[in-house]
Amino acid sequence: MHATTTEEHHQLALTARQVLETAARVDPVPPTWENRAAGLNRQLWRSLADLGLLGVGVPEERGGSGGGVRELCLLAEQVGFAVPRIPFVGTAAVLAVSRHDATDIVDGSVVVVPAWETLPTAVVPRARTSALRLNGGTVDGKLGAVAFGMDADRLLAFAGSVPVIVDLDAPGVRRTPVDSFDVTEPSAAIEFTGVAATVLEPVASLDRIRAVLAAELIGTGQRALDGAVEFAGQRHQFGRAIGSFQAIKHLLADRHVQLDAARLLVEWAAAALDDERPDATAAAQTALAAAVDAADCATRDALQVHGGIGFTWEHPSHVYLKRARARRSLLGSVAAQLDALADQVLAAH
Repeated sequence: MHATTTEEHHQLALTARQVLETAARVDPVPPTWENRAAGLNRQLWRSLADLGLLGVGVPEERGGSGGGVRELCLLAEQVGFAVPRIPFVGTAAVLAVSRHDATDIVDGSVVVVPAWETLPTAVVPRARTSALRLNGGTVDGKLGAVAFGMDADRLLAFAGSVPVIVDLDAPGVRRTPVDSFDVTEPSAAIEFTGVAATVLEPVASLDRIRAVLAAELIGTGQRALDGAVEFAGQRHQFGRAIGSFQAIKHLLADRHVQLDAARLLVEWAAAALDDERPDATAAAQTALAAAVDAADCATRDALQVHGGIGFTWEHPSHVYLKRARARRSLLGSVAAQLDALADQVLAAH
């Protein structure tokens, strides 16, 4: 995140940035057209696991490396900045819901992802709450698009309001690749027929998931903005860099202010969650609404600043835009999120 408060936070962010940059040299964004359907970057996933970064935010007694939401959001922002083909935020969501031992997840030997489309409507307004049916200890149903569904070993889903973990290699599971709008999150349709499931305890709060999603979006928006600022200083028209034109200069400055404000809200939410303050839910909802809007605006305007080149497959601008739009489609409009926030605040008073 932008304003780290300790040397440990700075080193954590720097380590993550270096690992992700190294991976990007051999697995660039966007992927080549021929490699557009490639799945999980397992080498990068293993590198993050070896450094203990997959276990940040997970208590040591559950197999993690400790840390709180603040540290988790620091990492999520770096991952959002790099936009690699890994389910970092999805795995963080799983670890936030499950209270089981997570050793095999944080050491990278098992890949677990969520079925976002089944999460409670408090986070995913258009959730398909009836997509899966729990019959005793088995589940039936069909999911339309699970990010990294072809690569994952296990799946977290909600059968109605009940969270379950399903082994994706178990009998009765059928996986089919499907097209994905976000080119860095390959998806699969998954059908379940009498598949054994592990039922988890009810979820007390989804605020940690909101904060991590918000931090990821800030990183993606920042990456898009940085690219636009660099391009505006290099591209010349009428004998001048286009960044010197008032319309572009003010546009980019507005996006910088908007992203910075959203980042501060994410920091507020992370601190509230770590301190278990009563305003944690409102803080997480506010941060997510601000991040969704800021990332959407930043990626949209960055693509426009690049002009025609920004629309080509080889340029990364469309990747950032698609990530922001995919998250906005998943999480609902900013207006809807603010309505939900208002309902929550008024109910508390």
